Amino acid sequence: MKRILTLLFLIIIVTGFFAQSNQKGDTRSTNQNTVIRIEGSAQNGWVKGDNDASAGASVPAAGNENVSFNATAEGIYVTILSGTNKIKLYALTGQLLLNGDLTQGRFFIPARKGIYFLKVNNKSYKVICK
Repeated sequence: MKRILTLLFLIIIVTGFFAQSNQKGDTRSTNQNTVIRIEGSAQNGWVKGDNDASAGASVPAAGNENVSFNATAEGIYVTILSGTNKIKLYALTGQLLLNGDLTQGRFFIPARKGIYFLKVNNKSYKVICK
C-alpha cells in the first residue's frame, strides 16, 4: 500500500512539473489566441532592421491579392491590404488556435516553432515557423 501511494505521489509531481514546463518569459504559450495589430501603413511593407535575418519576403496568399503572410521563429506576420478577411490558424494536430476576422492592416500572431495551417477565407496555406 505504501509503494502504491508513493508511486501515485510521484506521478502527480511529474505531471505537474510537465504541465508547468513552459519557458519563463515565453508569452506565446499563454497568448495563443492573441493577434497583435502593428501600427503603420500596410502598403509600405514590413520595416525590418539590418540584423533581422529571420524575416524573409512576404508570401502572397494565392487567390487573394489582399493578404500576404510571413513566418518567423517568433510567429506569423499577416498583411491585409483591404477588406475584411476571415482568418483561422490551426496547429498540425488540427487544434484551432485562432479564429477571427481581420480588417485592413498589419498583424502579428505569436506562435512557437512548428508547422501550422493558416486559413484565409476559404483557402488554406501551410506555414512553417522556424
